[in-house]
Amino acid sequence: MKVEMRCHGWPLVVLTMICAGGRSAAEGEAAAAMRILRANCLGCHSESKHKGGLMLHTREAMMKGGSEGVAVVAGRPEESPLVTLLAAEADPHMPPKKQLPAPEIAVLSDWVRAGAPWDAAALEADAGPLRPVNPAPLPGGYRPVMAMALSADGTKLAAGWGNEVLVFAVGDGPLELRHRGQAHPDPVQSLAWSSDGRQLLSGAFRRLVVWGTEPWGVQREIRDGLSDRIAAVRMLPGGTQAVLADGLAGEQGTVRVVETADGSVLRSWKAHDDSLFALDLADGGKLAVTAGGDRMVKFWEVASGRETMRIEAHGSQVLGLDLNDEGTQLVTGGADRQLKVWDVKTRESTVTLSGRSAAVNAVQWIGPNVLTAGDDGALGRLSDLKAHTGAQSSETGNEKQLGKAASPVFCTAALPDGRRIFAGTADGRILGWNGEGKETDAIDPASLAPP
Repeated sequence: MKVEMRCHGWPLVVLTMICAGGRSAAEGEAAAAMRILRANCLGCHSESKHKGGLMLHTREAMMKGGSEGVAVVAGRPEESPLVTLLAAEADPHMPPKKQLPAPEIAVLSDWVRAGAPWDAAALEADAGPLRPVNPAPLPGGYRPVMAMALSADGTKLAAGWGNEVLVFAVGDGPLELRHRGQAHPDPVQSLAWSSDGRQLLSGAFRRLVVWGTEPWGVQREIRDGLSDRIAAVRMLPGGTQAVLADGLAGEQGTVRVVETADGSVLRSWKAHDDSLFALDLADGGKLAVTAGGDRMVKFWEVASGRETMRIEAHGSQVLGLDLNDEGTQLVTGGADRQLKVWDVKTRESTVTLSGRSAAVNAVQWIGPNVLTAGDDGALGRLSDLKAHTGAQSSETGNEKQLGKAASPVFCTAALPDGRRIFAGTADGRILGWNGEGKETDAIDPASLAPP
């Protein structure tokens, strides 16, 4: 049946859901069904509120059903309570206090008959027009170092200093400033290198900047399709696409995949019910791992936006995460002043360090060891990790303090062998250590001569 025949005489809102954007009939049905679910069902059957044990925020959750059994039998709307309970005479009746129009019931029925294909983007709440924001100039002296990134070959360190991007040459001696530029009106939140080290990405509020290093300069600014601060960014293998941690602060965290060549947003999906703070990639860029203010860590298929796993990680915001090279262990740090190591396969915490003096802002694997940094200004290296079971959290490893900054440490960067370690502080300093734990750098960028 053609779309034109099916749309004839339907309310404009339903016609638009099915026909807009040049979609195929199947794609239109999926998008229309998602919007109906969002408007009428998610209020009671979401990730945070799941009456009767039923959640409809993902296809996997929907197909699992609730305490009363399955909700959807793909291909059989007549056997799917999600559809049959919408009838006027149904008892119980859904939604409890209203009757869906017949065309909307027909959309859901046809969608189930087609196999209940999922459209995560259509399920997201409409963001509506973003509130215009014109960032004021940074206050004098406010130049926090909130992001760092080492190139894949370990020869270049990028650091955000306030709203500037600095690039240093990394050798056996002190850091040497090579490039310096400004393309953000507000502090740089995230940095990432391309695999060949020829491009650098910097993220801040509603802006992603693509820098070239040969020669040095801004190649592109990406603003369209971004909603808030870009708290984390990673380049995908191939060097033409990047994964961003975006989203409205305190409302929702959104993962976006962008094409760096033209700035287009290829796909987006709601990942968390609060801000995103950290992001990592695994399995050659096929998987993304995110951490948010909703205390959750989640795994996603980058190609589809499908959630594959979740961990209720901390008692408050999860501020940092990092996967080991093998993708078998995950380390997380939180505002609850805990550091945890997780077995990715079992989703169990194998190491827990509690009772720390401040929030853990950054964590990073260095071979079998873990680098930690927090609001107390301490930078530590945890070695000889010992797995535990249950609530046990003692005798988990040996921690050596590498240094203590005068202000919170926001970010770290280190070579895989730990031969060079760097940290950025709230008061704008860039610190460095060698593999023996000897301090090699204590840079105040305000005193640096132009490169």
